[in-house]
Amino acid sequence: MQRILVIYDDPGSQWTILRTLGPADYDVTSLACGSFSIDDFRATKPGLVVLDVCLSGKLGQDLCRQIRSESRNVPLFVLSATKDVADVVLLLNLGADDYITKPFSPAEFLARVRGVLRTSAPVQDSNG
Repeated sequence: MQRILVIYDDPGSQWTILRTLGPADYDVTSLACGSFSIDDFRATKPGLVVLDVCLSGKLGQDLCRQIRSESRNVPLFVLSATKDVADVVLLLNLGADDYITKPFSPAEFLARVRGVLRTSAPVQDSNG
């Protein structure tokens, strides 16, 4: 079962994320941004991180940098109300693998999560 770390402050969106990922057989750990530290990332050992950009107490861009400095391999999925193209480009340039804006369709979100996980999976050698 793939482990997903959700770092989000908006309770409504967080609930939707959990209700979308849990039944899809993902092991979801959810943290409010204000309580997140890089030690949480290390302890959770996620296969994917879902991150908001507008977070109380910390900037999503800073968390993206922290996570990327810790691991280049863990996919990072940004889900945010921020639709400004400059913010989208910044997060993608900082290492986000995908970015979707609110309001969002849970079905599209789940499909994108699956796509990010599929493309980030290690390539298996068919000879071995």
